[in-house]
Amino acid sequence: MSHGERSALLQILRCSQPVSALEVGTAHGGSLEQIRQFAQLTYSIDIDPGVRTRLAPEMPNVEFLTGDSAELIGVALQRCAERRQPPGFALIDGDHRYAGVQADIHALLRHQPSCPLWVLLHDSTNPECRRGIAEARWGDNPHVHLVDLDFVTGTTSNDAHLEGQMWGGLALALLLPEPRGGALEIAASASKNFRVLYGASVHSPISWQHWRQILLSKWGGVRRRLGRWR
Repeated sequence: MSHGERSALLQILRCSQPVSALEVGTAHGGSLEQIRQFAQLTYSIDIDPGVRTRLAPEMPNVEFLTGDSAELIGVALQRCAERRQPPGFALIDGDHRYAGVQADIHALLRHQPSCPLWVLLHDSTNPECRRGIAEARWGDNPHVHLVDLDFVTGTTSNDAHLEGQMWGGLALALLLPEPRGGALEIAASASKNFRVLYGASVHSPISWQHWRQILLSKWGGVRRRLGRWR
């Protein structure tokens, strides 16, 4: 996460003071370390079994679940209910594909909150993630009061293997115990900025970055074939 994203994460945790929390996509545990300092119990969900091996000895107030997040989110929510420790915070940062993002969101949306549930979704500036978030069935849950795709904006990556790709950003959703009064509007407070970034990124079919990425990929294939002929 960027400095701005980490600051936003900490501020939401301070506001929510969650009894229980969920993190989908733990990796090296940077965000989990922050979350567990505010929550009595945090559920870490990751497909990599090495996460538990690496982090469990140092994080006694974390319960590690390994496997398909779309299934394990329901397991974590059920345990919250059984233990009477309502979830007050969730970070979704797992599968970044359209279907994977939606599967995680829809699993979480089966929850009927007994206290405010703050949800952050990382990489909301990535076009596929953003589309998954924006087109999820948020409105089917009457307890969703707010969804903003641009709570924190992302940018194009400077990493060599991600050059020109759009990453980062945090979307925010808020679920409350009381049902909302009307239709839900998905806010995109930085949509103009997103369009400008998209037009200059490798994701846009008309950008030089897009064609540069294609040419580099093609050239890499040619070099591999030439190598085999030597």
